[in-house]
Formats: sequence, structure tokens, C-alpha cells
Amino acid sequence: MVAGLVVYASVKEERMNEFLRLIEADAVGSRSEPGCLRFDVVQTQDDPSKFIFYELYTDDAAIAYHQEQKHFTDIVAFFDSGGAEVVVKKAAAKFMTE
Repeated sequence: MVAGLVVYASVKEERMNEFLRLIEADAVGSRSEPGCLRFDVVQTQDDPSKFIFYELYTDDAAIAYHQEQKHFTDIVAFFDSGGAEVVVKKAAAKFMTE
């Protein structure tokens, strides 16, 4: 079973440049991790301060590995410092095309 995460972030306007630098590093780093199947970041058209991350990993162990990486801890530190409000939803997933 694949492990999936959907993250909703509302970024403070005055910290947008910092966020964009950090999320790019997180996305690039995550995509090179073993067990990362997909890591997409999209910005909503109706509100440019809102972002959605769609992440798929082979299993919970791959998520745990991801959470140990510097690019992940850097973006979490940004969130923890108040740079964005974040909601994370996690679910086991199954590819519907299998």
C-alpha cells in the first residue's frame, strides 16, 4: 500500500520568497529520495498565498526517511516559525490504475 500526504499551506506574503526557496529545495531533494514516488507543489490560481503539496511514498518507512532529511527539517522550521499555516492529511492509498 502506498502512503500519501496532502499538505495545504497558506504562506505569509512577507515570507513568500523564503518559502519559495525552501519548498523548491524540499521538492528537488524529496524527488531524489528512495521511496518517493511523487512530490508535486502547486500554487492556487485564486489565492497566490495558498499552496498544495501532493506526496506519494512507497510506505511509511519512506516517509520516516523523508522526515529525517535537511530539506524537510528546513521547511518544517519555516512553518514552525509562523511563515505559513499548514494542514497535513495522511492516507494509505492505492493506485486506481493498477
